[in-house]
Amino acid sequence: MALSSESFYHIDIDFVLNNSLAGKSIIKQLENKDKSNKDIFKKNETELKKKETKLISQKSILEKIEFNEKVALFAKEVSIYKKERADILNNFSKKKNIAQKELLEKLTIILGKYSEEKSISYILSRQNIIVGKKELDLTNIIIEILNKEIKTIKLN
Repeated sequence: MALSSESFYHIDIDFVLNNSLAGKSIIKQLENKDKSNKDIFKKNETELKKKETKLISQKSILEKIEFNEKVALFAKEVSIYKKERADILNNFSKKKNIAQKELLEKLTIILGKYSEEKSISYILSRQNIIVGKKELDLTNIIIEILNKEIKTIKLN
């Protein structure tokens, strides 16, 4: 069996992304935005429900043509709301992906510098390792470095 002079270390990327200051700032901003979006959705859905109830109550009062016109307008309003809601959720997802990608890019730069400074040949993701010595785990060291360099990442 040949022994290699290459050095192998590992890191828990998910743990770093979720527990670094920058990662926590992304999570907090996303939670706040999600809550805000849900509040807006709930308000809009309540308004639409009121309009629907009012429209149903007018069915026996209005002429059939007028009622059908109001139903068509209401259906269009619901369709517009659904599209706006989908756009908001899509935008939310894009912001999340952009922020996480930015953090991962900065983390990759830090890992590159660290591996060069310490003459490390390979840094592997812990998720791809079956067995690894604890002393070869760089997770906490990298979190410290990341926390010093990047405290927050703003969602756009």
